[in-house]
Amino acid sequence: MNIPYTFYGDLLGISNYYKLDPETAYEKLDKFYAITYRNLSNYCHNNSNVVNVNMFSDSILIYGDNAKEILVKLCSLYVNLVSENLLLRGAIVDGKLQYDERIELNNFQKKLPYTNLLAMAVGLEKSVKGSRLLIDKRLAKKLLNGQLSSWLTIDGYLDNYDIQSDISSNDILRKICLTPNHRCYELLYFWNYNEFLHDNNLEKKLNLKDKLKEIAKMSDSTISKQYNETIALLDRSFHREQYTKKRLGE
Repeated sequence: MNIPYTFYGDLLGISNYYKLDPETAYEKLDKFYAITYRNLSNYCHNNSNVVNVNMFSDSILIYGDNAKEILVKLCSLYVNLVSENLLLRGAIVDGKLQYDERIELNNFQKKLPYTNLLAMAVGLEKSVKGSRLLIDKRLAKKLLNGQLSSWLTIDGYLDNYDIQSDISSNDILRKICLTPNHRCYELLYFWNYNEFLHDNNLEKKLNLKDKLKEIAKMSDSTISKQYNETIALLDRSFHREQYTKKRLGE
């Protein structure tokens, strides 16, 4: 079943790079755009009628009709961005963004959101630190419906990890987890992250956590908080993955 969605995200730390050097900031954004295009272009080309992607400066807005599919693509995007020290923080909410019809000119376009979906996504995104992909409660309930509704709580997943035998250990639905503060959900995108990395550099794959730790240690408290929260997500992802695979006998 297709589920409409709206995703908003922005790249963390770009303003600091602009203060340091505009050329450095441009290089970071250029890499952000290149990685995003590489991860999403084929999907957009093959699904032009159901997905829209907009990028401006350090922000990305995606809306479409299949939330489960876009979560798979976003999982890949996040992994490849963080492997290049680009921290994307975003949120996905239930419902597809629509714009109010307005009189326009070729060089005067109006994009007035018809509902509050974009505001909801932006507000949810800014409620946490770190490179996170938050999922609002209503969307999580639609994705984890029926038998999988028990996965909406941490203990429910632990008790019912094998409730549907046809869901593989790496299925994207298993990566939807209640946040530590229990206010919404997040995607454990580091789960089996090697599968999504486009760079086959083994050293980079093995040392990702160590690199994040070193950057955190060499940064002030404001910046290190972003990295420490990303590391905490990585640990949660690995823990849930190992628990699942052990229980499933893999």
